[in-house]
Amino acid sequence: MGITIRIMAAACGVAVAVAWGYSDSDLSDKYLGPVSLFAGFAALALLVVSLSNKSTQSRLMPFVIAGFSLMTAGLAVSLVRQTGVATPARTPLAVSYGMVHINHPVDGGFTPTCTTVSGTAIPPGAGKLWLVVGGTGVHDLRPAHDGTWKVPVRVGVEDPRDADHDYDVKVYWVPGHATPPAVPAEAQLLDEIFVVKDPAKTACAAAEPTNTHTPG
Repeated sequence: MGITIRIMAAACGVAVAVAWGYSDSDLSDKYLGPVSLFAGFAALALLVVSLSNKSTQSRLMPFVIAGFSLMTAGLAVSLVRQTGVATPARTPLAVSYGMVHINHPVDGGFTPTCTTVSGTAIPPGAGKLWLVVGGTGVHDLRPAHDGTWKVPVRVGVEDPRDADHDYDVKVYWVPGHATPPAVPAEAQLLDEIFVVKDPAKTACAAAEPTNTHTPG
């Protein structure tokens, strides 16, 4: 078997281990080591077969070399990853985008036109949070020191014909340079609920809260 084929087989094994180890860090953390060991056992089995049957040796040897190369490189990458050296940088989701939970109104429940949306949030490391009601009303969401927040909003309009209509209430992470009312393409949806306009409460009992930003 030519030296070129041997080199190519070894290179393929190493390339698979390294590419998988750093392109899909979550799965490789769990499975690269075991898969590498399996590749080594498979290569050993092929080596035994090739030694016992000389006619198949030339055909099997590239797979043997590739398997042993994958095992060696895979275990080396796993060891390096476990020690924290050259580990791909991954920023936790909570730091990148924040974490948000809408507590009120309840998902799928009835809501009056004028209501208050409240919940909890871990602020993002960069950018900001937007509360978007009905796809149009945009509010800057700024949690208090204890992580709670509440925002008076208007859901739909004061019209009996608006009764029983569905509205979505969403919280997005948006880049710091984003300006209302358009939700930018880079936005990340963090939490979402759907509410139904209460037929008995389409009119606001007190002064209407107004959405901070609306189109037009």
